Amino acid sequence: MDTTPAPARRSRRIAVGIAAITVGYLVASAAASTLRNPSHPAILAPAPVLWTVVAGVVGAVTFGPLGRRLHLSTAGRFWVLFGVIYALTALSNLIEAVLFVRGVTPAILLAGLLQAAGLALPAALFWPPVPPPTPDLGAEPLPEHGSTPRSGALRAAVGSRRWWSWTWRIALVSLLWVPVYFAFAAADAPFVHAYYAGSITFTIPDERLIALAEVLRGLLHATVLAGLAALLGGRRRRVWWWLAVTFAVANGWLPLLQRVDWPFFLRFANGVEITGDAVAFAGLVAWLLTRRGAASPPDPACPIIEDDARVDRRPTTSPHHA
Repeated sequence: MDTTPAPARRSRRIAVGIAAITVGYLVASAAASTLRNPSHPAILAPAPVLWTVVAGVVGAVTFGPLGRRLHLSTAGRFWVLFGVIYALTALSNLIEAVLFVRGVTPAILLAGLLQAAGLALPAALFWPPVPPPTPDLGAEPLPEHGSTPRSGALRAAVGSRRWWSWTWRIALVSLLWVPVYFAFAAADAPFVHAYYAGSITFTIPDERLIALAEVLRGLLHATVLAGLAALLGGRRRRVWWWLAVTFAVANGWLPLLQRVDWPFFLRFANGVEITGDAVAFAGLVAWLLTRRGAASPPDPACPIIEDDARVDRRPTTSPHHA
């Protein structure tokens, strides 16, 4: 019988989780680098390996705790984490790459698949799961651990508003991404444009084309973050925090940490820009695409009603306590 104190066991499991996620991401990044350039993989040098390890640790302390808060089965946590990471890292940045980088190939999508799996799989398998709750004496039996009501949160969230409400909200949030993007891009424009001017790899397209492409990115970001918010549940401030951290890490910090071919000032400026984007846009998603939640995750069977939400007239008192 293990007599180690519970806090020590938990710390040990977290350390194992961080190590497993970091190693998984390093292996996946090595495979992705080989896929992009089989003859000369960029990762086969000390600096890329070091920065990839740093990125793996950042990914571990972000997506490990995030997966823990989803209250899903191991397979459910994997697919949610994989989808979120792949959408915000590979798909979103592919749109940016097509706009600003010459010679982009579809290999970026395959490389993104490998790296997303390298983070999501060990995060789902090795990060300490939430312990199953202990039911109160005389209370109704709790669902099996890993199949809590949170697993139906997406369906409950979609059903909490009418289709026209979701349509205008998602459209508005998608469009609001454009001014958010341009506002923070303007802050680092002097650094970025100075670097782009002397480069044969980068180009600066027409602003109207950028705006159209950013509407598409806004729709992608809004859909992914709204789904994640529904699974997280709870208060909007808490949801805002997790959406902002997830967005900033997946969309900016992980890719930028590994761009050792960029000067440090450019990586730092882009990191500040994307972090600002993440904080502002996550706030819009939490405000317009979530419901007010209680301190603890609400039961999807009893949704909290807002202005245009469907009215739930089911009794709030359990038959066992009537």
